[in-house]
Amino acid sequence: MAAPTGGEVWSYLETVEEDLHETAAQAAAEARRVARLLEGRACGVIAGTPQRRLLEDLAPFGLERIFALGRAPGPPPSVEQLGRALAAVAARRAPRLLLFAATPLGCEVAARVAARLRRGLISECVDFARDGDGLAARRSVGGGRAHATVAWCGAPPWVATVSLDALEAVRAGPGDVAEVVAEEADFGAARTELVRRWRVEPRDLDLSEARVVVGIGKPILQRPADLAIVAEVAERLGAALGGSRVVVDGGLLPRERQVGASGKWLAADVYLACGISGSSYHMMGVKAVKHLLAVNLDRGAPIFQRAELGVVGDLFEVLPELRALLAPDPAAGGSGR
Repeated sequence: MAAPTGGEVWSYLETVEEDLHETAAQAAAEARRVARLLEGRACGVIAGTPQRRLLEDLAPFGLERIFALGRAPGPPPSVEQLGRALAAVAARRAPRLLLFAATPLGCEVAARVAARLRRGLISECVDFARDGDGLAARRSVGGGRAHATVAWCGAPPWVATVSLDALEAVRAGPGDVAEVVAEEADFGAARTELVRRWRVEPRDLDLSEARVVVGIGKPILQRPADLAIVAEVAERLGAALGGSRVVVDGGLLPRERQVGASGKWLAADVYLACGISGSSYHMMGVKAVKHLLAVNLDRGAPIFQRAELGVVGDLFEVLPELRALLAPDPAAGGSGR
């Protein structure tokens, strides 16, 4: 069912301890882009009353309004409470589309909002396009091997999560601070509570969730003791450590550390590939990486065709140099990063 053009596109502005989550500006920019497609208005929605500095941080990303869901002082609302409050305000205000960054919180809240509104949810979208008077979304299928175009069948408000790989904080210009519209919201009583929060060290992260990954290839089988150097470089970069299939088959890394078509598919900001030639199976697993850096002795290695920065050299010479550059500086009281 198509809907007339116009209306509002809302992006949920996720917060962490009174600060904007890193995806908030990206979600705002995506709302502006989709609003232009629909000839509508880009708006944000946030739990609580945003501080002035947060509004100023969001000003360059083109939001016209920010709906502030009023809530009583206290601990952050649970996903259940957020879903209840957002759905109630959306039912009252009737935006065309609600966008959520596909963070763990965003995915769960989006599903709850869609269920309460009895509307369709399209998850992990990578792009949007006009579909007559309506909207269609493109999303990855088959583990990222293909894309499918999907459209909502019912009337708005529609709900979507946007893949983190597709989000970009594209600035619209200096911009004015968005108008804040206070909205009464029923969060309801909390039926769950957050017991504990802790930070997972990069080395313990699943490769598919890591922001920075260092990958090691076949040459390490000749000098397995030097895997410690690779691991140290990864630690100083705040990176997770992975490897090619031959390294895993050789027993130097566990199976869950394998990168490639038959292993983990990366969505990292940075991937440093050391001694990896770049077979089609390996490259399939890193095609969503934003910045690929490569170190390889073979100038003709296929990985250099995809690399943003390449070093032709022996990884056993390059990595110790990199480790030295990243070494903590006692005079500065910190790391060399």
